[in-house]
Order: sequence, then structure tokens, then C-alpha cells
Amino acid sequence: MSEFAFSLEWEKLGNEGADATLVTERARVFGGWLVRVGTNPAAMALTFVQDGEGRWDGEDFGVEDYEEDEDDLDEEDDEEEEEGEEDEEEYEDEDEEEEEGDEEEDAPHGAQA
Repeated sequence: MSEFAFSLEWEKLGNEGADATLVTERARVFGGWLVRVGTNPAAMALTFVQDGEGRWDGEDFGVEDYEEDEDDLDEEDDEEEEEGEEDEEEYEDEDEEEEEGDEEEDAPHGAQA
């Protein structure tokens, strides 16, 4: 069987501030990246980096890559807070109505005594 089900396309990544013999490469796979690091091609460390959106540009995998998502999440949080405030107002109105109802119920009992 000489055919492969899938061929990994390894890309070399730069290593600033590291030993010149250190090699870092990545290959795109379903749900993220396989990343291998080492100085000896026969014995490299391998890990999986989750990146379902394929946003990793090979240099930075930090906050800048996900600013848009965070803004979307902030908007969703704001909407949820507003809904929560509306719910609280409804509960406050119901509490006030119950208190008024309690006072009305107490009045006839007081008159009977």
C-alpha cells in the first residue's frame, strides 16, 4: 500500500532568541495544528494546538487573533445583563404588588379585632 490517506504539509516557523539548531514546524490538521519542535529530526517533540478557526498565523497565537471574538462575547454579556436587569425589575414590581396585597389583607383583620 503506497498511497497515504492524508499527507501532512509541514511549514517551518522562525525561532527568535533560540538555538540556531532548534527547528519548529507546524502542519494543519482537523481542528488545529500539529506542532513539532526539536534539534534532531528523528526525535522531535509533537503537540496539538487547538485552532478550529484556522487563525494562527505562525507567529502569534495571542489576544490580537481573538479580539473580534472577545468583542462579540462582550456584546452577548451586555445583552444578558440587560435581560437580567429587566427580570429584576419585574420581580421588584411583583414584590411591591404582593406587599400592597398583604397590607390590604391585614386591614380587614385589624378592623375585626
